[in-house]
Amino acid sequence: MAEITSDFIKSNAAFKQIPILTLDKNYYSLFPDESDKPETIRVLEERVNNLLKKQGQVNNDLKEVKKIKSRLIQGVVDDMEMDSSDPKHLKKMNESQRLIQEAKGKIAQLEDESLDVPHKLAAANLDLLTATIRYCYGRMNSNRADIALLDKWINDTRVKLKKNLVIKQDKELGNEEMYGHLHDILGQGLMGLLDERNEQQE
Repeated sequence: MAEITSDFIKSNAAFKQIPILTLDKNYYSLFPDESDKPETIRVLEERVNNLLKKQGQVNNDLKEVKKIKSRLIQGVVDDMEMDSSDPKHLKKMNESQRLIQEAKGKIAQLEDESLDVPHKLAAANLDLLTATIRYCYGRMNSNRADIALLDKWINDTRVKLKKNLVIKQDKELGNEEMYGHLHDILGQGLMGLLDERNEQQE
């Protein structure tokens, strides 16, 4: 079998329709017994799940920081109507400006992450998909080899069974004919006694 690679899978147009595997119930059906799952696949699953969590966290953080920035800006706008010569007011305005700049920096960082994480997630999902396909085809090929051996054994056994059935029938027929001839020669009474004697010996 030619090796199944990530590039081969990625080059197929159908790849774009592949879901995130750890979110697909059909994926888990490939491993009905969790203990059969290879360690490499467990590690790749964990990577995908961690990136999914990170994506959710980045999106939540981005919303929260944008809300905070919006509140800070609104606070600055509201404070502009107050007396700007008051030192406390100036300190508060400067602090708000500093926090707004921090929020802008954090938003830029989170927006970069929000673009970066999906690429990492897609790559991790592709790695998991590749490993899963290799594992499944490996199992199926191993099963096919076992099926071929079992087919041979069944066919060989079937031939032996047919031969043994013929031998059994020949022996049964031979016994019936022999018993019939003895019965004709010796009669029912003596045959009955001989049958009893024979059964005691068995």
